[in-house]
Amino acid sequence: MFRAFDALREWLRLRSRLREEYRFHLHRSAADFRALGLSPRAASRTARRRFGSRRNLKLALRELGGDLPGLARMFHAHRVPASPWFQPAILLMAAILILLLSPAPRAIIEGIAGQPFPSEERHAVFLSAQARNLSYAGITPSDFESLRSLGALTGIQRYLTIHARARALKGATVAAIESQVRAKTGNPRLRVIPMFERRAIVMQPAKALWGFIALCSVFLLRPSIARFNSARRWLIYGFLVACLHSLVSLIAWAFAIQIWNRIAWSTDGRALLAFLALFMVYLGIAALQCRYWWRDLHRRCPSCLDALLLSLTEGTPDRVLLNSATTESVCAHGHGVLVENRWSRRFRPEESSLEGLVRA
Repeated sequence: MFRAFDALREWLRLRSRLREEYRFHLHRSAADFRALGLSPRAASRTARRRFGSRRNLKLALRELGGDLPGLARMFHAHRVPASPWFQPAILLMAAILILLLSPAPRAIIEGIAGQPFPSEERHAVFLSAQARNLSYAGITPSDFESLRSLGALTGIQRYLTIHARARALKGATVAAIESQVRAKTGNPRLRVIPMFERRAIVMQPAKALWGFIALCSVFLLRPSIARFNSARRWLIYGFLVACLHSLVSLIAWAFAIQIWNRIAWSTDGRALLAFLALFMVYLGIAALQCRYWWRDLHRRCPSCLDALLLSLTEGTPDRVLLNSATTESVCAHGHGVLVENRWSRRFRPEESSLEGLVRA
């Protein structure tokens, strides 16, 4: 990201030069007023009044390019978005920002990982009787006493007054424990689920979506995978950036679910409609991410991963066979030319004649 530092350094130099010039003329004007007999304080106040309010300074910054839009133009002039590090840096900053805004960042990370970090919480289970409406009715005192003598569970205690929680022995599966619990108590409605699943963020829709996107990406990149040796860096870069996109998307989904859980919905129907609307918005954002990733990846040089430039289109777009439109984009470092038309897309490596002279 040296380009970003260079652009920021030049932008700060513009602002510093304007401040220095402003102070120089302000001091000279104050000196002229002191020479006319004014006191130093009155001379300084008169000089500031002569140069106007800070609005004039902001106008000068805008003309020189020292404001925020000028910083954006400076980034564009230094080709900061063309750098292969630009997109990963933006994604990492977005992930960090979401985690800082989250009320429970650890819950987001555990939800993406699919398990809690403390080892003692991985074996905690929740026990309760399920009613006909799929809610939990609780455990009766007789069933609770029967559970205390079960060998597959340790540390059985009441949880939220009517339920129970315990710690499963290492190696015991939830299905086996549930079978033993029902056989011991004779209650077929008793359920045993991991405690983490009860309080974890619902990540299955987002993970399923990105699993489908990963499968589609394999088919789209299949021609490039076949020539892995010639496009190794390009493929590895695309894979890593895609992983960052999916990670940031999963973090954003977990954050949105946290906000959704904190809203007191008046009815279950409204909660369901809000969840469906949230998922549709998330689906659209994921589609935009994939489109941007795909277009950006195919506009990069396979050798240096820098964005191609100087795109030139020759031919007629409405023709198919004769004189069809062909677009050529050049690598700024002289690695080659990307040739695209209606039927094919290939990168033509080229060696500059100057390089041959340098080697000779």
